Amino acid sequence: MRSYNIYDDIADSYGRAHARWLRFAGGEAQCAFEGAVTALLRPDVRLLDVACGTGTVVRRLLKGLESRANLVLLDASQKMLDCCDDIPAQRVIGCMKNLPFRDDSFDLLTCAWGLETLDDPYPALSEFVRVTRCGGHVCIVFCADRQPRSIADRMLRHRISQTGRGSFLVDGKMRELAMTAGARRVQSLHCSGSAAAMILHI
Repeated sequence: MRSYNIYDDIADSYGRAHARWLRFAGGEAQCAFEGAVTALLRPDVRLLDVACGTGTVVRRLLKGLESRANLVLLDASQKMLDCCDDIPAQRVIGCMKNLPFRDDSFDLLTCAWGLETLDDPYPALSEFVRVTRCGGHVCIVFCADRQPRSIADRMLRHRISQTGRGSFLVDGKMRELAMTAGARRVQSLHCSGSAAAMILHI
């Protein structure tokens, strides 16, 4: 991942900055993403959360699950993983472009706000498809190159780009890349603003 050293540096303050992004720009996409993942969660599902960050997303997702999922958290930042010590999961440091897992290892893979940190998201999408079993799903949410909804949205986009924390991906191109990577079908979730959410049916 291009910017994992930056995330080591900002691990302690990441939650506050990300909350601002969700409030002014990415909240609708985040809700669509979490709704899709919640609908797919089942007891004892084998779940990989890629670019897990401080674990905020997966904590919310697991609240409604009666039994514990077989959960693996992966991030390129050790400091981010250290913030996930309270989550009952295997924690793995690694790069999403070269996942350290066998083919067909997971029923469900999630990646929230990680793909935009890469120079090229295609290798990661290929890895997501590879490690997800046939019939499984990959749920992603990412910064998208769409018209900003507000001045705050525009300012946050500028800050993210200028600080090297990510780029804004074209959602149509992301659908094409996902299909090329081997997804059987790509479902775009309804959301507006500078973010997009998708389900890759494997």
